[in-house]
Amino acid sequence: MSQSEPQVTRLFGGPGSGKTTALLDRVEEILEDDDVEIRDVLVVSYTRAAAAEVRERLAERLDVNPRSLRGNVSTMHAKAYELLNLSRGDVVGEDDKEAFCEDYGIPYEDEYASGSRRTARSTTLGNKVIATSQWLQRTGRDVADWYDVPFRWDEEEVRLPPDIDDNAQVGNKYTPTWPSSDDRYDIPECIRAWRSYKGEHDLVGFADMLERVEQRSLVPNVDHLVIDEFQDITSLQYKVYQEWKPHMDTVLIAGDDDQVVYAWQGADPDLLLETEVTENVVLPNSYRLPSEVLKIVQQEVGHIENRQEKDLNPRKEGGTVEAVDSPSMLDLVRNVRRTIQTTDETVMILFRARYQLFDFVDEFITEGIPFKALTDQRLWTDRLQQYVEAVEAIDAGEPVTGLQARRLMDMLQDSAFGTNDRSDFRDEIDARREEASEGDEADAPLDELEFSPEFIRNWVPFVPAPAAAADMLRKVTRYQRRSIDAYFQGDYRGMNSDRVRVGTIHSAKGREADHVFLATDLTEKVVEQMAATADPDDLPEGVEEFTRQSDPVPVLTDNERRVFYVGMSRARERLVLMQNLVTGAPTLPLDVLLYGEPTGETMEEALAEAAAPISMN
Repeated sequence: MSQSEPQVTRLFGGPGSGKTTALLDRVEEILEDDDVEIRDVLVVSYTRAAAAEVRERLAERLDVNPRSLRGNVSTMHAKAYELLNLSRGDVVGEDDKEAFCEDYGIPYEDEYASGSRRTARSTTLGNKVIATSQWLQRTGRDVADWYDVPFRWDEEEVRLPPDIDDNAQVGNKYTPTWPSSDDRYDIPECIRAWRSYKGEHDLVGFADMLERVEQRSLVPNVDHLVIDEFQDITSLQYKVYQEWKPHMDTVLIAGDDDQVVYAWQGADPDLLLETEVTENVVLPNSYRLPSEVLKIVQQEVGHIENRQEKDLNPRKEGGTVEAVDSPSMLDLVRNVRRTIQTTDETVMILFRARYQLFDFVDEFITEGIPFKALTDQRLWTDRLQQYVEAVEAIDAGEPVTGLQARRLMDMLQDSAFGTNDRSDFRDEIDARREEASEGDEADAPLDELEFSPEFIRNWVPFVPAPAAAADMLRKVTRYQRRSIDAYFQGDYRGMNSDRVRVGTIHSAKGREADHVFLATDLTEKVVEQMAATADPDDLPEGVEEFTRQSDPVPVLTDNERRVFYVGMSRARERLVLMQNLVTGAPTLPLDVLLYGEPTGETMEEALAEAAAPISMN
């Protein structure tokens, strides 16, 4: 552990600039020192998915099993969990949240309760109370500052701060008093009750973990610290970083202040921009964006005043940007279908919210085009793809892999097994795997095993033909069943499901596609958050007010601008911006997106002044 100030390098990487590759290069440079081993290095990523990707890529470089790097490549919360020596039962779960809300008498909606669609859980009072408690911890605020959370409250349901609530009697936000007839919920009281409940039941939330690590000065036993996606860390995570940093020999923080997508959780890009470092590195090239897309992307993000200029070089000259005004979901489906039919390139369709995604999927499923959902496990998943491949292989008289055989065992209804038993089939697959693993320490990978169609039919005599594949499934959502049925009746059998990906903008972070379709529609919650944080003095000339009911939206806050920057910068060849696609959703006009304010011009006139040509469709 270092006894002096460490060398701190800040790495800025714009979209497609190879930031993760540069980060892994730096890790390899550290390991070139004969006195340094991988156990001396800790790489921290913001999400579990990002940590898993870095772990896989680093393991490939070091020629080791990714599992061996779990302690050295993780999220900050996972490392805190380890340092605190916690077990799974110590951590707050959905059942604990629901139990508290039931005891306290406030409504709560389980995040995972909906079987087919996500509902508006973020507007349920119990969910908002618990989320606000965590947000206050992440941002270093007192309970009395609860009203600073970036969304609004129903004044008929909760007591607002006394300086704005006409029903308040005396006192300030720390000591408010209310008439006895006021039976609305007191949010600070609810938050304190939730925190007391956790203490009484020995429960630890994610924010609690980081607070304890920082308060107890618990430091990983490493000499080199690497933190990726630093732009998304919160004030609380920054305190942990500040606690760990002096104990290191070297520190590398990597990120892009323009790609903050977790502001609603307390992420603050200024922590990346303003932290003290000894070296700055700005990656110069985008290996993703062509010149015309890059110009539009830079125009969109250029309205943010406090940012690090990247001045990226494009991957190549060219690329196209298109705009569509008020298309229907059917229009979008046809556009995606035409792209699939006329090219062999990849497609990504992005929305601001998951409910908007499902509106598209309802229309798209009937095409029979296989696709991957970036954000939801109720749609076309890897598991579903393996089942489809197994049915197709057996129908063609070809062998299936062990993984595909396992999917048949998991997903087929009992009737497919005839007089056989599902568990016996599982045991036989495991026995073949054990036989193939003889002499090896690790189990043979299932996808490297092969089973003949005859073997499968021996155990599953009524394995379905493609036409019946959807009818024979069990434990799947209606979306999955409809997808399989349409796929086997359609013209896209054998097409790689990775070619079309559907998701929210947040789920697309770190991904790319040749053709990106991006809907600019917002949600009422997003508009509410923007209206709550927007400075009235910053409203464009001619805009008198900005409220949660504003539609179309007259201004875009920096945080939302960063979110759309992430979505727009996924495109390798073609970017299609769609205005007013989702029925009933607040509209973000393209002139506000590109110019920062309403222009008062027609869409065609406004786009004529863009930084690069935008064709109207």
